[in-house]
Amino acid sequence: MSDSPTVTETQPTTRDTRQPVGLWRLLLARKQFVVSLGVVVVLTLAVAAAGVLAPYPPLAQDLSATLDGPSAAHLLGTDDLGRDVLSRLLHGGQMTLLGVVQAMIVFLLVGTTLGLLSGMAGRLIDTIIMRAAELLLSVPAFIILLVLLSIVPGNMTVAMIALGILTSPLLIRVVRATTRSVRDELFIRGARTMGLTETQITVRHVLPRLAGPIIVQATVFAGVVIIAETGLGYLGFGVALPDPSWGNMVQTASQNIGRAPWLLVPTGGVIIVTIMSLMLLGDSVRDAVAERWSGQVSTLARRGRTQPSPVATASAAAQTEAEAVLRVTDLSVVVDTSEGTTTLVDGVSFDLLAGETLCLVGESGSGKSVTSLALLGLSRGTRVASGQILVGGRDIATESAEQVRVLRSRTFGYITQDPQPSLDPSMRVGDLLAQLVRLHQGVDRARARAEAIALLERVRIPDPEAVARRYPHQLSGGMAQRIVIAAALSAEPQILIADEPTTALDVTVQAEILALLHDLCESDGSMALLLVTHDWGVVADIADRVIVMKDGRLVEAAGAEEIFTAPTNPYTQAMLASDPAKEGPRPPRPATAPLLSVRDLRIDYPGRDARGRVRTTTAVDGVSLDLMRGRTLGLIGESGSGKSSVGNAIVGLVSPVAGQILLDGEDLVRVGPARRRELSQKVQIIFQDPYGSLNPVRTIGSMLSEPLRLAHRMSGREATARVNEALERVGLPASAASRFPSQFSGGQRQRIAIARALVLGPELIVCDEPVSALDLTIQDQVLRLLNELQDDLGIAYLFISHDLSVVRSFCDDVAVMYRGRIVEQGQTARVVNNPDHPYTRSLLDAAPIPDPAVQRGRSRQAERYVP
Repeated sequence: MSDSPTVTETQPTTRDTRQPVGLWRLLLARKQFVVSLGVVVVLTLAVAAAGVLAPYPPLAQDLSATLDGPSAAHLLGTDDLGRDVLSRLLHGGQMTLLGVVQAMIVFLLVGTTLGLLSGMAGRLIDTIIMRAAELLLSVPAFIILLVLLSIVPGNMTVAMIALGILTSPLLIRVVRATTRSVRDELFIRGARTMGLTETQITVRHVLPRLAGPIIVQATVFAGVVIIAETGLGYLGFGVALPDPSWGNMVQTASQNIGRAPWLLVPTGGVIIVTIMSLMLLGDSVRDAVAERWSGQVSTLARRGRTQPSPVATASAAAQTEAEAVLRVTDLSVVVDTSEGTTTLVDGVSFDLLAGETLCLVGESGSGKSVTSLALLGLSRGTRVASGQILVGGRDIATESAEQVRVLRSRTFGYITQDPQPSLDPSMRVGDLLAQLVRLHQGVDRARARAEAIALLERVRIPDPEAVARRYPHQLSGGMAQRIVIAAALSAEPQILIADEPTTALDVTVQAEILALLHDLCESDGSMALLLVTHDWGVVADIADRVIVMKDGRLVEAAGAEEIFTAPTNPYTQAMLASDPAKEGPRPPRPATAPLLSVRDLRIDYPGRDARGRVRTTTAVDGVSLDLMRGRTLGLIGESGSGKSSVGNAIVGLVSPVAGQILLDGEDLVRVGPARRRELSQKVQIIFQDPYGSLNPVRTIGSMLSEPLRLAHRMSGREATARVNEALERVGLPASAASRFPSQFSGGQRQRIAIARALVLGPELIVCDEPVSALDLTIQDQVLRLLNELQDDLGIAYLFISHDLSVVRSFCDDVAVMYRGRIVEQGQTARVVNNPDHPYTRSLLDAAPIPDPAVQRGRSRQAERYVP
């Protein structure tokens, strides 16, 4: 690789000094771990050194002191033959703890290996392993142990191995279930595209994710082994008397319970303490490992308190012409952590007027969603530290949870960003809405049902009677969002709060939802809308006033026209300048030879219909396209158009049923698995979700270096140098290699994802919605970085997106997909300025423009394409 390009413009705006905390440091900070480890270590050392520490031989008898209690001569007393209880406990623990180790090794080896194999393998192997596991579970393990010990009396090694095998199905089932939930995660797919084999992926990526469940199962099983050994000894099938074990000592104590009840206390006590210590130790290790993976840092950034923003105060003072239905004054919201209190929202003040639409704008982490949830009394782990939230003269911040709930049900409506999790999957849509109507309006069932249908009609759902009978999973994203809006309207709210209601939607569906919000606000002139967003096109379409938040503080407030034409705060100016919708089509790069040619590609997905019948869905149907060397081809379309399926087929994550994918003349569809892994050096992918595409339990350095070492046979030193170079090329320090994904911001994670794609030196990178999850300024930084890398390295991009503004400003060529087919393609400037297909025109008409002079209410004129 050549020297790194200048990345001044794409550097993170602040230096991130977070460093990974050592695992032992996290463990030693937990009192539970220290205490339980101390107990286990002391017990283990004492048992191991029984020959030295025991005051008497374990078989030595003193018939003059039988069944004595604790004394100076015998600290824990004596048994029925005058043998020292402490000495027998120490020596007897050797067999018990050895049994734990023996059974644990078998349990973990069998359970983890077969569980992983079952979870990663195909249906046949999975069925065989699970049927065998179920058969073992049906066998009474304790009876089998009794039979074995009757054949080989006193051989506890055989018994413990058998116990490990007989109980391994419990671990098999847990490991298999967890493996199946992990195996299709984005970072696993990313590992496949890097050239790793399935065995390497299983060992290096899947297995570490199972640490928590395995640790819990192992510590529980250790307690089971101790109890089993005790039970066998009690029944006389364990270690034969007079040799000591904790089990036969319990038997001796039970036989003398009437004459010397104390005798059961030392043995029972050490068994209970050992089991509890092992379980607590396992819980501590599991939690500490999870904490390290989740990005625990040595210190938390704390925002200092400031005076209320003069911008907010002036804005509120100017609002005297209309009645404020909501007044927020000097609001501060904090979260309490183990390291202190962190301020998330600091001194925010604003008014929401009757009948107006107020947009709360800011990037991720600005505090806008925390503020909206605080208004509703729905804060997640946070609390209002100071300030007022006045609704109808009542201060929500000072009222009880029940009072807030009643006020919320009568006054507020809430629309969430992701509609599907907001709907009960077990309830039909009509039943859910009818239940809410009865709750809020106190009407009978028949009236509630009629009101539910009326709500569906109000949010423009066609055939509301049919939709009312559907479950949430049977709805599209736009339809589900309409249901959430209908649910919010069921309370006839005075204040409607919408938290990023269009972020996850395609442009045409977004336009429909915005048009619906327009109509709802106009039809109910007294209802106020507080819209939380970071999309300036949405702001331009619907906002009357705008307030801008940064780092938990309000930095600017103004009318919609003023905020676009004359922003005063540098943060607002930077966000507006970063919006790609303000840029026109980019000049195309020089024409070159084709690098990638896709011909007549078809991709089918097997499935089943509602009746369980096998059905095949065609996602891509006869797609053909060409990508030139060093150029960017934008592939656009709505969700379900098949564009991501095309990208996945190119990188080998999906197998086409027909067609060709020619890379430098070599057909990727027909190469074998080994050759496909070799070609990962030429073709890479950047996924939409920067966090999901990185394994949270692996450091950045290990993830980026493993394909170089394992799949492409590079030495460790060379791999480290290549990783450091890739990180520096994307504007990150080499020290980032020692940290976990959760210790980076969203923009930094996407830089890491780009570095992972670069580290193999590819000629083609498939960019699957790489900036759709990022804020505008971070999006701008990432796009600039991709441009610089293309200029420096000559990489070709297949840029998959539904955001026309990004495609227009970034891509040389564009292809438009609709229902699995290419309906239009050509140079970006030609397609954007003079589209031929009506579907392309509908996408352009629906795309919001960050200019209220153009966009205000424009969503109401957008029409969905219907062939």
